[in-house]
Amino acid sequence: MSNSNKNIRKVSFDILFEVFFCNRLLNLALNEKFEKIELDENDKSFIKREVTGVIEKIENIDELINKYSKVSTNKLDRDILVVLRLAVYELCYMDKVPAFATINEYVNIVKKSKNSRLSGFVNAILRNIDRKESEKTSISSHSNDKNCYFRIYNDHEESVLKEMNKKNISYKSYDGSLEFRYAKVYSVNKYKDILDLDSFKNGDILIEDASSIFLTDRLAYYIKEREKEIKKSQERDSISMMKLLDACASPGGKILSLIDLIYGDYFYFYAEARDISEEKIFKICENVNRLKVLDLNLNVKDATIHDGLDDDKYDVVLLDVPCTGLGVIDKKPDIKLNYSDEKKGSLVKIQRKILDACKHYVKKGGILSYSTCTETKEENEDNIDHFLSHNEDFEVVFEKKIRRNDENKADGFYMCFLKRL
Repeated sequence: MSNSNKNIRKVSFDILFEVFFCNRLLNLALNEKFEKIELDENDKSFIKREVTGVIEKIENIDELINKYSKVSTNKLDRDILVVLRLAVYELCYMDKVPAFATINEYVNIVKKSKNSRLSGFVNAILRNIDRKESEKTSISSHSNDKNCYFRIYNDHEESVLKEMNKKNISYKSYDGSLEFRYAKVYSVNKYKDILDLDSFKNGDILIEDASSIFLTDRLAYYIKEREKEIKKSQERDSISMMKLLDACASPGGKILSLIDLIYGDYFYFYAEARDISEEKIFKICENVNRLKVLDLNLNVKDATIHDGLDDDKYDVVLLDVPCTGLGVIDKKPDIKLNYSDEKKGSLVKIQRKILDACKHYVKKGGILSYSTCTETKEENEDNIDHFLSHNEDFEVVFEKKIRRNDENKADGFYMCFLKRL
């Protein structure tokens, strides 16, 4: 940590309080605080590691608190609970932070709060835990946390890698078990390294996880193979055409990646990206403007509502549907705080509505691409089985579930391409 006069731990406290008790997403709460308060990079790194670590290890932390506290975590005052979770995380998982500093800082936070009378209670619990050396452990992060994957856009590979070499940024090619046919996938250890590059600012880099890139890479392959079949059967005239729709597009990575992979193969090309709100469309706009993509139409539309004007219009319809997100839990650990069977059930209903509405937009012979960043059977295979049982004019041409593990080196992901017969 820096020697800043700001109380960095109080910032961590405020962020976690919002996440635990105000239903805020962790990344949004972090970004908002970092915009409002001037912090150096060391402070930001400390805060991010601390609040993320608490959520990742919350079960272990609460178990430890319950072991040493006469008041259980579900009955503790909310402020005290957040203080204890942060302090226990520092004591048990951040070896480089002196225990006395952790205890003193968090006790002082309590002393300055409405619960000042409980400062002795907090002090006793933390000192007890600190004395129990056997309770201390070391943090074990999933290996995926160390990788930020990206694709080089618009064939600017030479200039991008040249800039990275010049700035001594270490990068490597994807070395997991996924096989890419067209896309070249690279990774760096620090996400921020990419954001600071002129190549990124100029639109030569698209950041996506390896599993997401695999979807567009494999989809590009099936599109190209379908084109060959059509030309062989002479069902298409000499003017080659392609129409794409991404009905749940924000922030736009998948359709932008797909456009880059297949754009040059067609004389006439039309692509449209939709999402449910202006806010989500704005996020797509940010990527569109940075990447300087001129051939993408943006519209606010609810994917669960069937628009009869677009029936039988598109060669490819992408549906990366809202889901529980368990496949990206390593990057967004707060997902597990909001996960429940009830929420999963409501999402399954939305996913099926989206499939039922958007199936009409696919041309005969076209592809409906369904995907999620979760690994639950209910949101993936069960949805496809349900869809096929009610739509005999579709068949599966490709299906893959990517597990988040050291072999794949990618987010958990599911994809299924359905061909309209």
